[in-house]
Amino acid sequence: MNKKNKSILLMLFSAFTFSSMQIIVKLLPDIPLMEKVFFRNFISLIISFIIIKKNNLSCFGSKENRKYLFFRYIFGFTGIILFFYATTQMLAADAAILNKLSPVFVIILARCFLKEKINKTKITVLIISLAGAMMVIKPQFNSSLIPAAAGFISAILSGAAYIFITIIGNRESIYTTVFCFSLLSSASCLPFFAFNFALPNLFELFLLTLLGVLAASGQIALTSAYKGCEASEVSIYDYSNIIFSSILGYIFLSEIPDMLSILGGFTILSASLILYISAKKEKT
Repeated sequence: MNKKNKSILLMLFSAFTFSSMQIIVKLLPDIPLMEKVFFRNFISLIISFIIIKKNNLSCFGSKENRKYLFFRYIFGFTGIILFFYATTQMLAADAAILNKLSPVFVIILARCFLKEKINKTKITVLIISLAGAMMVIKPQFNSSLIPAAAGFISAILSGAAYIFITIIGNRESIYTTVFCFSLLSSASCLPFFAFNFALPNLFELFLLTLLGVLAASGQIALTSAYKGCEASEVSIYDYSNIIFSSILGYIFLSEIPDMLSILGGFTILSASLILYISAKKEKT
């Protein structure tokens, strides 16, 4: 198997694990939100720590990169909280669609932080993607708008987190980045336990552990996919997450997205396809 095909399989595996993670979040209605976020990060903390010690890597990175690791934590942690909240309040597929707006916001944030140019294609992609998001959100300006807004904002924050990961680049091991993020995120969840904590039964504990394992394995697979092949070659396959979330949501939760959400999903996917093709042309 060549590197490209291996990277595609890793990307599809990552998309599936993140979709499965969404379903588990919805299958734990009696577990508080911050408790779910804790387990999502704590298992990653353990796995990354084992790998770091085995390979004699740095846990906290170099001094000059720590501020970027901290910003990656701030944006990523807040984004996960909002994404988990949106997932619990919306259809899994709708939450997944909104989360896949993050590459679009990377375009805007890259202009601000990395001084990258925004061409006409990127502006077109941005407009089309936002139109697709409105189809999914279906603004009604009542309480039903809050979960959709949370999902929308989570995509912005995820985009910001990706920017700081890009800034860090190869200056730090991916496991160092994951360890710092997981450590700070896990510690940030602990104070919330004093106000709202539910002792899980054995089945819930199994699901919470599986949640963390899926998050860790999905992140490692995603990173390995990008390391094994150029981002422009494999990034489009990450959007299979929308399909997986729709299928798993129907199987386990009997969720069926309405036609407007489906149309919005296809609109965002089409915009991403335009960006994907444009990126490939720029490299040829």
